[in-house]
Amino acid sequence: MGRPARVSRDAVLRAAREAFAERGFDGTTLAAISARVGLSPSALLRHAPTKEALFSAAMSAPVEELPPIEFLVHASGDDDPAKVLRRLAFAVVPFLEAKLGENIARWLRAKTGDEARTIRLPFDPRKRPSPPARALALLEDYFRRASRAGRLDVRDARAAALAFLGSLNAYVFLHRVMRIADPPVPLRRYVDTLLEIWVRGAIRPARRVRRRSSS
Repeated sequence: MGRPARVSRDAVLRAAREAFAERGFDGTTLAAISARVGLSPSALLRHAPTKEALFSAAMSAPVEELPPIEFLVHASGDDDPAKVLRRLAFAVVPFLEAKLGENIARWLRAKTGDEARTIRLPFDPRKRPSPPARALALLEDYFRRASRAGRLDVRDARAAALAFLGSLNAYVFLHRVMRIADPPVPLRRYVDTLLEIWVRGAIRPARRVRRRSSS
């Protein structure tokens, strides 16, 4: 009976998927993938005979459906909302960037027009509630708890949750797809600014201009 594999196939495919998402097919080497799991490139080929086969297997493998945001279930309404939302942002944005990177890598490698037009969602769209709906519900519930505790002042918890998650999705879309800022705004600076708007507000009432009395 042979020795069990030191690294599982799932771990290899996950490492390959992450590498291809970051650098694309052409920019990713077998050495770069194998380094992520502590294998040699030749050992990596035991899981797939070629780089092309590894790409195909990695990009068709089941994917993680939700970013690591289940901590919201345990977030107390008395917790500092800024810390909770910061943790949420740094969990959601890398997840979205990775999933978008996978689709870009898939699109660039597509052999047919139909393949190029296929967008792979990081979840099963038939599942109810869908993972995005679950994420919205988790944040909405937290907003309600924080509002009851007096730590937040939002009139519509669902709309507020949608607005915050939308801001995180916008960061990924504008940087990875639209490439609207060159160089990109660092995520930490973006999150700091987003939270500053939530904590302090950005709109101020207009200053009243005193009219001089006519003599």
